[in-house]
Amino acid sequence: ARRYRPMLATSEEHVPRGDSWSYEVKFDGYRALAYVRGGECRLESRNEQDLTERFEPVAKEIVKATKSPNAVVDGEVCRLNAEGRASFSELQQGSGPLVYYAFDLLELDGEPLLDLPLHERRERLEQLLDKRYTTVRFSESFDDGEALLEAAEAQGLEGIMAKRPDSKYFTG
Repeated sequence: ARRYRPMLATSEEHVPRGDSWSYEVKFDGYRALAYVRGGECRLESRNEQDLTERFEPVAKEIVKATKSPNAVVDGEVCRLNAEGRASFSELQQGSGPLVYYAFDLLELDGEPLLDLPLHERRERLEQLLDKRYTTVRFSESFDDGEALLEAAEAQGLEGIMAKRPDSKYFTG
């Protein structure tokens, strides 16, 4: 079974502009690769720590929500606060519902997808996820980074991620 290292972000002071960018909410949780293999899911942190037992309900829901017995999904395990927003302090000591925000698909049915453009990987990811399972959520993307950042700041969210829709996935 293939192993992956999550692609890491770099911090910027300003929102990149132009048609060559899409934007997503930056979630406040634990980054986790979900390795779905034959009815089981292993959640692994970006430094390869096994998070499966800690977030067992999420791992079980990922198996149900994934319409393939073999996939590797990149996402964030979060716990929602009373307002329904991802909160790291809630994740550490709270009791709000656990969710997994899926934002990228690295492998499907044994085929690595790293060389496909992001927009194709995300299209496949959206098709892969069964929306009836609300614990596993597709991370929506937006065209207007400035507006998304304003909304994120107004709601007390951590920030936004700017991504190039035509980019490949570079591990590490």
